[in-house]
Amino acid sequence: MSVAIVPKKLLLCMVIVALFTALNGCSSGPREPASQSTTSQDSSEFTAVPLDEQFRSAQSWLANARLMEGKEQVDALLQAAATFQRDGQWQQSAVVIAQIQRHFEAESLNNAQRQLMALLEARFAGHDGRWNYVEQLLKPLLQPRLSVDYPEQTLELALKSASAQQEWELAASYQLQLLNIAPDSTQPEQVWEILRNVQNPDQVTLPPSFDRSQLVAGWANLMRTLHQISATPSELDDALAQWQANFSEHPAQFVVDNLIALTEQPRHRALVLLPLTGQYAEQGLAVRDGLVKALSRLPQVHAKFIDTNTLDFAALPELLQQHQANVLIGPLLKPNVAAIDASQLPESLPWLTLNEPGEVLIPTLPQQHFFALDAETEIRQAAKHMAKRGHRHPIVLAPETARGQLHAEVFKTAWEAEFNDPIPISMGNYRNTEEMKTAVQDQLGVTTSEARINQVKIAAGKIIVDSQARSRADVDSVYLVGGIEQTRLLKPFIDVNISPFMKALPVYANSGSHTLRNDLSENDLDDVRFTDAPWLLPGHNEAQQLKDLLELRKNWGYNTARLVAFGHDALLLSQRLPLLQTMPGISAQGLTGVLTVRNNQVIRELNWARFDGHEVVAGQ
Repeated sequence: MSVAIVPKKLLLCMVIVALFTALNGCSSGPREPASQSTTSQDSSEFTAVPLDEQFRSAQSWLANARLMEGKEQVDALLQAAATFQRDGQWQQSAVVIAQIQRHFEAESLNNAQRQLMALLEARFAGHDGRWNYVEQLLKPLLQPRLSVDYPEQTLELALKSASAQQEWELAASYQLQLLNIAPDSTQPEQVWEILRNVQNPDQVTLPPSFDRSQLVAGWANLMRTLHQISATPSELDDALAQWQANFSEHPAQFVVDNLIALTEQPRHRALVLLPLTGQYAEQGLAVRDGLVKALSRLPQVHAKFIDTNTLDFAALPELLQQHQANVLIGPLLKPNVAAIDASQLPESLPWLTLNEPGEVLIPTLPQQHFFALDAETEIRQAAKHMAKRGHRHPIVLAPETARGQLHAEVFKTAWEAEFNDPIPISMGNYRNTEEMKTAVQDQLGVTTSEARINQVKIAAGKIIVDSQARSRADVDSVYLVGGIEQTRLLKPFIDVNISPFMKALPVYANSGSHTLRNDLSENDLDDVRFTDAPWLLPGHNEAQQLKDLLELRKNWGYNTARLVAFGHDALLLSQRLPLLQTMPGISAQGLTGVLTVRNNQVIRELNWARFDGHEVVAGQ
């Protein structure tokens, strides 16, 4: 299809003059030479778009556009935009694209021109980090089939977009398609960085089998193999040997070599550091009970328990040697984690701490991993969950204590991380029961509404004014930072301060609101949603074991039971860390949650439940 011809003089007025004016206006300083980048990111950010004349400047293409008409003029403008991007002059490129869109109907462009313009616009959006818009622009170039023009550049940008949004199955699909058409486009380490994050390999779309290269087949097979044997780690050696036989000299061999190196060292003798006497003895003994529970399932593993309350940490290397321990679990208390001099420990020793020493986690040994039963994990998960459910204006109510304010700030930070633009949230604090009521009314806008009503009544004088305070219409959810005592008091305050004509606000909380005897709530917790360890929620396949444990330990509640689950999962992780750290997309089903490993930290994903009167119902 040809481009409609417009008189040259009119084009000069509409396009070229406007274009140069816009380009000059968007530049606040001296123009950089065409060969230099004016931004912090240069042309290496993307694979170059093939240019008709590689060494020609963008200004030269624009000058040519003055002398051309129709299709040739659009081609020259597109070449100018592509050249601006090559030289890192992204804003200038955007101006050219905008002028083409303004002065030429999309129907007047041929397929190649439309595809190039969409790709250039998408690359500019990607440069700015607007990945949702990139996805929208690239969709016609990817579906129902990959564009025949610029396929490598299109897949590369689609891969960047999916990775930035952590859509790993989609990213892996684009990565393998890209390798299929451009085998040398990506280094093996970069390919694995995408594939290792895949959680469901069945959702990865592969090139058709008749057109699938051996290179792509090897990567896909390795990804699927590791997921398949994740539930049966004993089959790992055979699975890796089979892969090596099928794909000898494949570039993914380094992944197999690393995994073999991690699993060569046995992990059947664990030295466990816990406080078994003193102030934290109950917590330490509960964790020990969980480890013993896991040991009954792993008869090949033996554990030696050391009381950190009487331990000289300087003697730890000697203890490891004395008991021939080849894995270290613990300590449980933060100060004890910091008390260990890692430089005195064997460099290859697998070490799973049972706490996180600080906000910044820096492993001091290659095989050191951090595992914690922390409230911050629940808070971050709640923020992410609420954002995904469409909430945009939550209220956070927190006790005015150091811990309460810290947790409120954790939610705020996690909430803001979910959005490109900061989404405002309302924060309310309280020190006692009376301040709870005030905090709820202030944050819901009831206090302000009542003040307005009083002003109206004063102005009305003797006239009777029938009125009712209204709550804010923009608030769509509430997150409660405190424990069950605070939740039980706050929930009724929230319910009674919502305007009668408005829907009840969804109220979210953490596991601190879930105790062993919820019948004391007298329905005050009704419809509160919360996160907790799967073992403590209805329907778990080991629910009877939890019931038996709590009958045996009469003085225990759910807080202590969570520590038992924590100890169980610690031993489970100590045996499965090699595979989990190699492929973060693989998870282990623990009693405390779904466990994954990322950057030497164990991540727990808890289950959701809600109160239905006195009952707890598992699920969303």
